[in-house]
Amino acid sequence: MCLYKTHTLRFLILLCAISSCTEDKKTPDTKNKYFDIRGFFNKEILRLSAANPMVQKTVIHNGVREEKQVKISNWKNELDVFSKSDLNKPSWRDSYNIKINDDGLVYTALDSSLKIKTIRINKSGDQITSIDIESQVSNEIYNSTELLNYYPDSLYKIKRTQQVKLIGTNIYQINGKIKP
Repeated sequence: MCLYKTHTLRFLILLCAISSCTEDKKTPDTKNKYFDIRGFFNKEILRLSAANPMVQKTVIHNGVREEKQVKISNWKNELDVFSKSDLNKPSWRDSYNIKINDDGLVYTALDSSLKIKTIRINKSGDQITSIDIESQVSNEIYNSTELLNYYPDSLYKIKRTQQVKLIGTNIYQINGKIKP
């Protein structure tokens, strides 16, 4: 019995010695440098899903217009393009100029190769009144621009223009007017 206690005591001492020698790992900085667009739209998705408002939805594709009143069954899919515009990626940590003014924030890409060029977050006090996002991807055969506008409880717009060499231009726009 005494031998068992001695081995156990030695094991515990060895374990403590090993664990005290290991380096303390610092927790990574999880604080967002930029406005949390993904978090904001996740809250909007939950809120709109619960409210289930009627939406006057207009889709325009190369000038052909279709309009109808609908209930959006999946707000996550509907607003996904906005959520994906979040700037809080580790590789983009110092990639945007931040301009703070009385009525909001403006983020501007410092590198022209970044897809998201500009984000404007307009506020009235602590309330967000609109979010405007401009994105662009360009290469030798393809050019795509995307303009996104979101007005809480009111309207969202998605406009994409794609230009492909030898194929031409494709313009797609969605307007969703949220009914109270």
